[in-house]
Amino acid sequence: MSKPNDSKPLAYSQRYTDALGWAAELHRHQQRKGKDVPYLSHLVAVSALIWEDGGDEEQAIAGLLHDAIEDAGVTDGQIASRFGPRVAQIVVDCTDTSAAVVVGGDKEPWLLRKTRYLDHLQSAHPDSLLVSAADKAHNARDMVLDARRDPGMWRKFNAGLEGSAWYLLRLHQTFSQRLEGSRSVVLLGESVQDILSSPSYRACVPDGEQPEAYAEGYPERHRKAQATTAG
Repeated sequence: MSKPNDSKPLAYSQRYTDALGWAAELHRHQQRKGKDVPYLSHLVAVSALIWEDGGDEEQAIAGLLHDAIEDAGVTDGQIASRFGPRVAQIVVDCTDTSAAVVVGGDKEPWLLRKTRYLDHLQSAHPDSLLVSAADKAHNARDMVLDARRDPGMWRKFNAGLEGSAWYLLRLHQTFSQRLEGSRSVVLLGESVQDILSSPSYRACVPDGEQPEAYAEGYPERHRKAQATTAG
């Protein structure tokens, strides 16, 4: 059995190993939404996509911790004290909800949070965009594969199929403009097209309307429906 060559440079440092251990500790009781899969699987997959997309170790560490603020109650100060201000800022940029915007213990409405996050991506640093794109690409591909087994799985998401299609489409449009050449953006785009061309989504689209145009009109349809319900 061959032994590692100690003369070769390290592929990653102890900092990455420490971040992996901390992420495993922070999310040990969490699972992927609606299924019996450890949430850590998503964090590891995102980090892997970042490495494969040309990201550096700090971006890969941020990938492991990108949900630590939103889902594990960690502060950006705690992240900065362990892994430095750059990693902390990337995680902040990947967070669409924090303790500062939680009202009465509940998150703000889904459409408000996602619209604000899309606006934020227009000015976010490219370091953060690479990490966010990996996160969204992995989530989107996971949705596509789950929906092939069970088209009804879209009901477990706050926005359902139509809202999810709009958000992923808008994310892909934004990343395509700001993150040219990214492998994660390509993967995200493929998933968006899979969703828009799926029988389930096609069934939502009125005759004579293109799926992409229908997806882009989701916010206005949602607001009208909310106004009708309120009235």
